[in-house]
Amino acid sequence: MAALDQYARKRYGLPVLALAVRWVLDQGNTVALWGARRPAQLDPVKDAFGWKLDDEAKRRIEQILRDTVKDPVGPEFMAPPSRGEQRPAPR
Repeated sequence: MAALDQYARKRYGLPVLALAVRWVLDQGNTVALWGARRPAQLDPVKDAFGWKLDDEAKRRIEQILRDTVKDPVGPEFMAPPSRGEQRPAPR
C-alpha cells in the first residue's frame, strides 16, 4: 500500500484512500461501499470526486498491484460456505 500511497500523493496530491475509491468507481458499473460508523469518517469521500484516472494512471496502478500483491484473496473469501462445506482457514 505504501507504493500506491506514494503514487497517489505524487500524482494527485491525495491520499491512497481517494485513489482507491476513484479506481473502483472508474471500473464502470460498480459501487464503492464506504463502511463508516461516525459521520466524520465520511469526510474523505469528497477527495474521490471531481477527477478521473487516465489510462496511464490505470496502467501504473495495475503495475504496482502486480508488483506488490503476491498472494491475492479471491471473491470466494467473501462467499458463505456451501452447506456441509468447511471454510478454509485464513492465511
